[in-house]
Amino acid sequence: MVSLYRPGTEASGATLRASAILLAALVRAVILIEALDHAEAAMHTAEVAADLNRPLLAPPATEDLRAEGSARLRAEQRAVLVLDPARALALL
Repeated sequence: MVSLYRPGTEASGATLRASAILLAALVRAVILIEALDHAEAAMHTAEVAADLNRPLLAPPATEDLRAEGSARLRAEQRAVLVLDPARALALL
């Protein structure tokens, strides 16, 4: 477990954004399954990962509102479409 904060630190928008930046910096890729476009933590992690040139992978869009964030990132060509886990692994 890695954290910027001591145990017991109360979560806030600032701590979640900082944690998202740390997560994006530490990973080889981010796979965004579904995220609301306004889901701050998930979308912030995805956008920071893209800014850090980490692969940002997303499955095909669904009609579900919960996938609008990942659909937007694919439409902006910031996320790569992955159809199955084997393709995701190949992109790493």
